[in-house]
Amino acid sequence: MKRIGIISALIAAAGSVGLMHLYLERLEAEVGGGQAIPVLVAAKDLAIGTPVAEKSLAVRDIPQAYVEARHIKASELKKIVGARIGIGLKVNEALLWSDLAQMGDHGRVLSGLVQDGMRAVEIDGRNLDFEGLLRPGDRVDVLFTTQDKDGTLGATVTLLQNLLVLSVGSNIAREDDDQARRRARGAVTLSATVEQAQVITQAQQRGRLALTLRNSDDIALLQSVPETTTKDLLGTTERSEPRSNQGSAARGSIEHVR
Repeated sequence: MKRIGIISALIAAAGSVGLMHLYLERLEAEVGGGQAIPVLVAAKDLAIGTPVAEKSLAVRDIPQAYVEARHIKASELKKIVGARIGIGLKVNEALLWSDLAQMGDHGRVLSGLVQDGMRAVEIDGRNLDFEGLLRPGDRVDVLFTTQDKDGTLGATVTLLQNLLVLSVGSNIAREDDDQARRRARGAVTLSATVEQAQVITQAQQRGRLALTLRNSDDIALLQSVPETTTKDLLGTTERSEPRSNQGSAARGSIEHVR
């Protein structure tokens, strides 16, 4: 009986260890964004119009929580071999369905870059194009600042995150020459869901929009980003004020040097 009790205890302990291991694996997966999904990325710089070849692509694992419908999974490689790149890519940038040109010259027009189920929505880009440096294929966040009828500005919030830039001005190609920079001025067109397009349209009628440029490898979506008000700006000013005469003198010296 004693031996049976010991064996039962060992079995129970092993079961507990196994359950704990499974729990830790599940917790690690949740914290890390879930199971890693292999997606396709550019193995080298790919110019617009380049046919897709297996040797020109590589595979990168992305946590499941950050994989979007527009990502092309590694298992779908055979479907796109031979298709042409509609938007030039830099090495290590993820290849998206919206980056592929459609049949014929359709990919050279804006509608050919819009992925199924998505919409192209335009934002007045007079102050949003980063002096012509914003490029199709970049990814941006959209900020919204409320504005009263008398022109008074209110709070600023992060309205949408990680949206794809389809075109800037009349430029739909990711090019870096001077001619492309001249074309890349004016309205900015973003790829958005129907709901996101409605939000952007409503926001343009009720306030001001601004874009913040993301690193192409940064696809994380921040949760619960607080709004910023005039009170927050005043608090920042107060915190930046010098607290001693020495600080004031140092500031004066810097200004004199400039």
